[in-house]
Amino acid sequence: MSADQLTPAPAPSGPRVPKLSREDSDALTWLGKWIGIPFIVVIAIFYSEYIWGGSNVNIVPTVTRQEVKPYPFPDGAAGPTLAPPEIPRVAPPPPPLVFEAPPPPPTPSQIVARPLSQPKPVYPRRALEAEREGVVRLRITIQPDGSVSDAVVSSAHPPGWFENAAIDAVKRWRFQPGSHIIVTPVEIEFKLN
Repeated sequence: MSADQLTPAPAPSGPRVPKLSREDSDALTWLGKWIGIPFIVVIAIFYSEYIWGGSNVNIVPTVTRQEVKPYPFPDGAAGPTLAPPEIPRVAPPPPPLVFEAPPPPPTPSQIVARPLSQPKPVYPRRALEAEREGVVRLRITIQPDGSVSDAVVSSAHPPGWFENAAIDAVKRWRFQPGSHIIVTPVEIEFKLN
């Protein structure tokens, strides 16, 4: 091996700039001719008036005067006005002095459930066989159409014998239609004949 082959090549100094190919160089020349030169000519024509002709513009100082009338305009002034039109203010009507009171709600004595149909309850078979008698007190809710919507047992004597039969019976009852929902107590007595 020779000494030339062992020594490394010197590093290039400065930034590396790629070399343009012949085609790139021709393209840049074409752009410079057909875009750059006309641009320079237009700029030169634009500024040539100032370069060769000097300043031919005469600047004349002027003051614009305008007469300002005070607002509001004096009487007899002609022309449209910018003032808002006068809107007459109407006072609201006074509240009525006499109020009609709504009719008082009906008292419990006025609300009466008038029965139309009250089928008797079916005597429970178990109570018949045991020869039992009893009383069931219920609280029923009567709808405005006259039907019974709810029945709740308040008390029963003896308990556990007649409650279901009493509830089934009152659910089939019908009353005269009214304007209110009525909740009323009912007592059903179960007696052997």
